[in-house]
Amino acid sequence: MIYIKRLTTGILAGLLIVVAGCKSDYLDVNNNPNQVTAATPQLVLPDALATTGWYLTGNIPPGSTAGNFYFLNLWMGYWNWSGNYSIATSDKNYQFTQGFNNSIWSTAYLNLKNYNYVDTQAATLNQPLLQGMAKIMKALHFQLLVDTYGDVPYTSALQGTSNILPTYDKAQAIYEDLFKQIDAGIALLSKGDGTLNPGTNDIMFKGDISKWLKFANTLKLRMLLRQSEKADRASFIQTQLATIKTSGYGFLGAGENASVNPGYSNSQNLQNPIFGAFYAINGNPTTLNNQYKGNLYGITFYKSTNDPRLTAYYRPVAGSTNNFNGTYFGTTDVLVNSQVSDIGPGILKSVDQSSPILQSHESLFMQAEAAQRGWLTGDPKALYQSAIAESFINVGHTAAEAMAYYSQAGVNDVNWDASANKIEAIITQKWASENGTAPFEAWSDYRRLGLPATVPISVDPSTTVKQIPVRLLYPTSEYSTNASNVGAQGTINQFTSKIFWEK
Repeated sequence: MIYIKRLTTGILAGLLIVVAGCKSDYLDVNNNPNQVTAATPQLVLPDALATTGWYLTGNIPPGSTAGNFYFLNLWMGYWNWSGNYSIATSDKNYQFTQGFNNSIWSTAYLNLKNYNYVDTQAATLNQPLLQGMAKIMKALHFQLLVDTYGDVPYTSALQGTSNILPTYDKAQAIYEDLFKQIDAGIALLSKGDGTLNPGTNDIMFKGDISKWLKFANTLKLRMLLRQSEKADRASFIQTQLATIKTSGYGFLGAGENASVNPGYSNSQNLQNPIFGAFYAINGNPTTLNNQYKGNLYGITFYKSTNDPRLTAYYRPVAGSTNNFNGTYFGTTDVLVNSQVSDIGPGILKSVDQSSPILQSHESLFMQAEAAQRGWLTGDPKALYQSAIAESFINVGHTAAEAMAYYSQAGVNDVNWDASANKIEAIITQKWASENGTAPFEAWSDYRRLGLPATVPISVDPSTTVKQIPVRLLYPTSEYSTNASNVGAQGTINQFTSKIFWEK
């Protein structure tokens, strides 16, 4: 097994957790004699939160040649592989196997066990705030698993040696129960004064319960929008929207990023996950930095819409000040690194930048879409423009630049009034804001709505199925250790075995 020390400076510097490897039972994380096996929930929480940040934006395990979701930056037109590196044909034509990115599965379940520990221990110790946070974060990870794989172990998972062969639950049933779990978390968080607040141990909101409540509602809104294209989900959606409105807690707004920072620093394995994946502690580019470069589709989009975020998402070609260039995913006519753009400073800001979990602009784009659909009150245009402004601010640009950008006359999918299809404008701008930091959300919107419609399919000649996959395959480990239960799911195909909310 591989054990990686996580950073929670001054809080949890000695706690070791498993991030990958074999297991003697399902989710057994106590095989390391140096691992803390009993800790207070307020000390386990920051490590679990830090691992969520690493899971979404880092390379798991650290030092590997691919991040958990870096491949989605390729699929969604943000990045491409460098001409200086080869890539397996199966990765270029979407014909991957069960061994493809297995860490997405294993790391999620391992960290779910950490959150489950916080949940159960906080309940025993009567610490409702900690318990509520853990329930909401468990819901987040299960939502990601369902959105990636469909049916997954849920009710019989996280039970350790009492159930080493968990059965699979239906994806829709899991989703419905996650709303109940989030509501339970909200109820615990609403208990307010007189309960233990983790304070600085809460490395996401520093004990600000109002933001946790907004985060919970925002996560619910994300899950409701996933189901927007399924007519049979309309009643469920309206019931859940009514609960959200009645709560009065609202959603994450301007300046309210759900992001984690345990105290990243310029030391080995202690850097911000994505920055540390691309730059060594001596400042030199890593292998990943040399592998991933700008995708011509993304670069062309930002150029064609006069978007100043171009300089945040990409760097100019070496030796130039304003020449941005890239190649399409799967291209056989590759360019050497000196001819293509590096990943930009709006994504790779600094060694101590926070790791995004759910950013303010994503929340505002979701609110804009929900308002445009008539689900929420509020002005969809104002929410749309606020979302664009937040996305500018979050990558180092200004609200004034954002206003100049979205006020361009006649530019479709930028100027609200000029856009004939408002949902398409919202999703296009949402896609434009998720470059490098939230490709999973871009992939999910693409699967749900087919937007942006022009995201290119791999141009590799061996790409016989001209379609971006709708899901990943169950990992090899499941077929070797939980064969009967995963086998009961039938034959899984990455192009046709859709998640329940897909059209």
